[in-house]
Amino acid sequence: MLSNIWDQTANLTLIVILLRTLPPILLGALGGLMTDRAGVINIGIEGLMLVSAFVSIAVGSATGNWFLGVAGGTMASMLVSYGMAFFSLKMKVDIIIAGFVVNIFGAGITVVLMSIFYNSHGSYMPSVPVKIPNVVIPFLENIPVIGKLLSGHNLMVWISFLAVVFCFFLLYRTPYGAHLRATGEEPSAARSLGINVNRIQYSAIIWSGFFSGLAGAYLSMGMTSMFVRDMTAGTGFLALAVVIFGNRHPFGILAGSSVFALASALTMIIETTPGNVIPTQFIKMVPYVVTIVALVIYAIRKNRKATLAS
Repeated sequence: MLSNIWDQTANLTLIVILLRTLPPILLGALGGLMTDRAGVINIGIEGLMLVSAFVSIAVGSATGNWFLGVAGGTMASMLVSYGMAFFSLKMKVDIIIAGFVVNIFGAGITVVLMSIFYNSHGSYMPSVPVKIPNVVIPFLENIPVIGKLLSGHNLMVWISFLAVVFCFFLLYRTPYGAHLRATGEEPSAARSLGINVNRIQYSAIIWSGFFSGLAGAYLSMGMTSMFVRDMTAGTGFLALAVVIFGNRHPFGILAGSSVFALASALTMIIETTPGNVIPTQFIKMVPYVVTIVALVIYAIRKNRKATLAS
């Protein structure tokens, strides 16, 4: 098994699988980052991703256009996140409870709609698959190593990298980002400076819906060409752990997401290794064990810094 992992590392297959599994974790974590920095924790990312995954493939298969599918799924996610913001900020429902409701809503409404429109309770695969395209770079494609590293990846892989740069610019190079961070650090102080805290938090939750929507669209129209009940499989919760592990910074989140994507890639390789005797249930634990280890390391580092500071 170790020789198989080494072979797939040497021929860059491990990196290709890592890049394939990275976007949903990274985009979901960026969604969590936007709300976290605004002082409103969105634990409903899992539900938002599910809603987007279903609407994306439904719209995509109905129109035959992947872009409309992604746009439809992302808009649906943003609409649900707006509802979440309304109930938490306007109606004063606890944001954690609102997040739980969104997760339950996402898991339930997708199954109901799948049953109504496609007469299925477990999965839906369009007769004519509609996928987010891969990006092949002609002049790099045939270059050894570089071609495999940079060409042939799904468009959403590149969008997720651009999203990291966009979030960094938005948070640290714009007045809006300064207002958002000030709101998250000390709302009362931000309010005294004339910042509309309520509007900033509204926008942060909707940004969270936008990035979660892209993540969900990739699950159903990038990684696969189908929707499967509860197909997020905890990715939204992993994304929340990445926000903490990444030290609440876009580039830290990129590094943290890569660690979790690597764990997922290793899981896939071990599962497909010929003669593997390790139980599947045990292998599937790997990403979640990595989550626990990462959070423990983060807690130790944080306590050590606090000790040194005191």
